[in-house]
Amino acid sequence: MALDDKAARSRNLRSMALYLAVAFVMAWALWFVAWLISQHKLSLPIFPVLVVGSFGPFVGALVTTLADGGPRRALRFFARGFDPRMGWAVFLVSFFLMPILAIIVELVHARLVHGAPHFTMSLSELPLSYVFLFLIGGTLAEEYGWSLLSDKLDSVLPLKSATLLLGVIWALWHLPLFFIITPGAIQGYTPFYIFLIATVAMRFLFAWAYHRGGYNILSNMLFHTASNMAYSIVAVAPSPEDMSTGRLWMFAGLTIVSAVVLWVIAPLHPGKPPNDVPA
Repeated sequence: MALDDKAARSRNLRSMALYLAVAFVMAWALWFVAWLISQHKLSLPIFPVLVVGSFGPFVGALVTTLADGGPRRALRFFARGFDPRMGWAVFLVSFFLMPILAIIVELVHARLVHGAPHFTMSLSELPLSYVFLFLIGGTLAEEYGWSLLSDKLDSVLPLKSATLLLGVIWALWHLPLFFIITPGAIQGYTPFYIFLIATVAMRFLFAWAYHRGGYNILSNMLFHTASNMAYSIVAVAPSPEDMSTGRLWMFAGLTIVSAVVLWVIAPLHPGKPPNDVPA
């Protein structure tokens, strides 16, 4: 390996370490406070604490890009979240696939139990829910960070290995939420191993769109919001009213199949990363 390649690899490893430290420490520290609130050890509103903690990846991306190249590189990186150039195929898949999978799950589940399909959101609620999920439901808070980490991992690992590792890291970042029981938080009722499988599969979908769309961060944001919408349109995850995991297993299975199909029929040939992504 040339000296320049070794130096670039070393820089990327340091950047990843900085990003992960900020993203995990900020989120886990605040979610520990949220856990204390859920255990009635602190008298504070829990929702703001959960939301602010979720911005750990956003802050991690900001700190890392500033450390890598100062305000100019940070601005170039964050501007990528406003770039609509990704291609119609990537846009349609990113925007619609996950809700469609959730609807399929509900229709199949209803048929299996000989009942009527049940959807947890009306059409009139969709626009406002989409905006809410995009801004404070995890999309804006997370996807700048995971996109940055994707760029860094791509520089040191083969694409499939980088995507697998990113999916595992993404799932593990959510781990404290599985100890917090509060209305609106699905993780407290969900077996972590199913969540891990579904999350890694989703990351392969995200990675397909991200690289197919030319390292388009907006595609990751659309996919993330669509994934959260899927959980909102259909009761995919277990809840206090229904602790069964059948829908979640079906959703995870369909996500895996979708990822395999996309990677096979439209294989990725990543080009040169944007200027704000170190070589």
